[in-house]
Amino acid sequence: MENLGASQAMAVPSIAALAERYQSTPDFYAAAHPSLPNYLALVSGSTWGIDSDCTTCTVDGDNLGAQLSAADISWDAYFENIPSSCFLGPESPDGLYAEKHDPFAYFDDIRSSPVLCAHIEPFGDLTPLLSGPASGVPRFVWVTPNMCDDGHNCAPSVAGAWLSGFVSSVVASPAWRSGGMLIVTWDEGDTDAAMDPQTAVIAPSGGGGPVLALVVTPGAPAGRVLAGPYDDYSVLRTVEEAFGVPLLGQAAASGVQPLTAFLPSS
Repeated sequence: MENLGASQAMAVPSIAALAERYQSTPDFYAAAHPSLPNYLALVSGSTWGIDSDCTTCTVDGDNLGAQLSAADISWDAYFENIPSSCFLGPESPDGLYAEKHDPFAYFDDIRSSPVLCAHIEPFGDLTPLLSGPASGVPRFVWVTPNMCDDGHNCAPSVAGAWLSGFVSSVVASPAWRSGGMLIVTWDEGDTDAAMDPQTAVIAPSGGGGPVLALVVTPGAPAGRVLAGPYDDYSVLRTVEEAFGVPLLGQAAASGVQPLTAFLPSS
């Protein structure tokens, strides 16, 4: 989701209702401004020094997609309004898909491999999978809404309505009910606050500000709010530890804690 600080997100009734129904933390820190560095951090453990929403700044580095493929772990990334599988243009003709919100499209190994690039798919391809058996859904799923539904170009209420519908479709799926974990984050907040990945110390500058994170797991107590601090690298660490693959970049930093406290047994 896009462009709401933690307090701003909780001021949207539909988003606040999700936090009350599931679990959340307002103590989650985006890595940087603007959008793109945060997306890269989530899937690679680094912003790679990128400080813009550039569309030609590809990265020759390790990333979660290639890592999961190498470990024979199924995964796919789904994007609303992307024109086709493995689309690598800067935006769709209708302007609703933007490459800057698709981190997998920035990595050279994914771009150059038809097999890896095929994991970048239209969002509509996920819908029938969710209504089918759990075995038909990839073990790791990434979803990016379009530029309206994520709140970038449209009102927070529009984004909240889309998110509510999407969460409902996920929690109704056999895949989620079979031990699934849904993590929802926003790309950046309204301040420059930052979490130091090595020490977990919060500084007033150098980052993307505090954002809301929702964690939706079967059997968890409704409305539980957990203190952090967490950050983008916490999400990556959570995924990599769950699948038993090495931690990339800052996901391995000593101050970064995974989101395992949100699991029902915690």
